[in-house]
Amino acid sequence: MQKRRVLLVSVHPLLSEGLVNVLGKMEDVVLIGPRAPSNCTLFDVRASAPDVVLFAAEKTDDPVATALLVQILQHMPILPVIQIGLAGNTAIRVYTSRILPASSTNLIGIIRKIPIQCADETAEKDSKLEE
Repeated sequence: MQKRRVLLVSVHPLLSEGLVNVLGKMEDVVLIGPRAPSNCTLFDVRASAPDVVLFAAEKTDDPVATALLVQILQHMPILPVIQIGLAGNTAIRVYTSRILPASSTNLIGIIRKIPIQCADETAEKDSKLEE
């Protein structure tokens, strides 16, 4: 069974704990983190070689998390990013340059539909983008 590598970046400790309890027990997920956005750099993201980055916060407008999210989208456009928040609506935002089926409205379903990337392919594509 292939496993998706999910990098969890989270500001909210209770939300982090809940996601670790759910995602950490899934057989088809390798959970990396949680990491605080203030302690996570673009280099850390690349070194983790995730298939997807999951941003979880109380609000989806945290400036530090947003800055990291923008860096990932600019420098690693093939890496899907999922953003969830506790406040306001219950929307899940998925940023990707790939087309994902729109029928799923749950986080686990979205994670499972993201293609698994080979760490070597990701590093190679990232280095081409930097040139």
